[in-house]
Amino acid sequence: MKRTTAYLLAALTALTALTASLTATGCSVLEHRYPSGDPTILSQRLKTRAQWAYETMALPRHKPVEPVRVNTGYSCHTGIDRVAEDVRTHELGWSVPDIPIDTARPTEQRLRNAFVAAGWKITHDRDRRHPDWTELGFRAEDPATGDKFDLAWNTSTTSLFLDGYTPCAKVPHSLAEEYTIGEDWTPHRP
Repeated sequence: MKRTTAYLLAALTALTALTASLTATGCSVLEHRYPSGDPTILSQRLKTRAQWAYETMALPRHKPVEPVRVNTGYSCHTGIDRVAEDVRTHELGWSVPDIPIDTARPTEQRLRNAFVAAGWKITHDRDRRHPDWTELGFRAEDPATGDKFDLAWNTSTTSLFLDGYTPCAKVPHSLAEEYTIGEDWTPHRP
């Protein structure tokens, strides 16, 4: 028993040392490979799809959508607990206040059907009902690009929320610092 424990301890120690050594030298065996992407194209694709979603919702007259930020994120890792400075994701989110449930429910269904018709996959269904509250929503993912959109509505805020995300992509190192600040954007009524 002591011999088995000693062997296991030696193997674990060797594996830990090897992992630390490979990580310190930047060994690609431990790193996730992200596809390359142009930040301008990723941002534009996200805005175009968010505009399409807004138009597809066909909301009746409502309060204006506040300008939102198209942000770049650093939630992409390249190895064991290392964030890559040149790997980015883009995200945006907007909301429309004071949407009654009688408008929110068909709007959600219209957008859900449009995403499915466009070849997107519904990955999460967020419709929940309780005697005191209701939540509507879903997440759709484009299998071709990995882009995701979340639609949400609830009785406590009566706001309709749409959030969009691109998957992590490696951007040219020369552009990595240039695209750290987001840009303002607002969907426009058709």
